[in-house]
Order: sequence, then C-alpha cells, then structure tokens
Amino acid sequence: MWNLIWLILAAAAEVGWISGLNAADSVIDWLATGACVIASFGLALVAARRLAATTVYILFVGLGTAGTTLLDHFAFGMHFDPAALAWLTLLLAAVCGLKLTATSTAKTAS
Repeated sequence: MWNLIWLILAAAAEVGWISGLNAADSVIDWLATGACVIASFGLALVAARRLAATTVYILFVGLGTAGTTLLDHFAFGMHFDPAALAWLTLLLAAVCGLKLTATSTAKTAS
C-alpha cells in the first residue's frame, strides 16, 4: 500500500517539475523545480523496490500525463484541444493496455 502512495507522490512531483519548467521565472522557482525532479525520481525508485517495474512506469507516466494536462487546463488556463485530448486518451489507453497485457516473467528463487 505504501508503495502505491510513494508512486502517487512521485507522479505529483513529476507534475510539479513539468509545470515548473513552464512557469519558473526566478531562482526560487528553478530550485523548486529541481527539487521536484529529484523527488519524482527518488520516490519512483522507492516504489520500485517492491512493485514491478512495469507497474511503476505505467502509473508514473499515466498519472503524470493526466495530472500535467489537468493542471495546465485549470491552473494555466489552457483549453482542451479536441485533438490533444484524443491523443491523451489514446496514450492513457495504451498505458492501461500495456499493464493489462503484461505477463510476469519473474521467477522465484528455489
């Protein structure tokens, strides 16, 4: 359970640094963006200790993409372009499809 929480926090930090690249205009903003970069990858690595790498990657990318899109719309006033929304939907569907079709190749040690 904690691993999923770390992963959600990692995705939130990813949204922070991606948005920071768009909005940073002072040294403090750039430092916060850098801290979000370190936090996002560090938290994802913590989650990857016990979760499958595919699960970590898929949720990290999917939540980060959806979160960034929603933040751009609500915080920065960007409109939802129908084509961009269709591509985002396709990306999220592909991410879910990868997770659903992934097979476990990990073998337990005897």
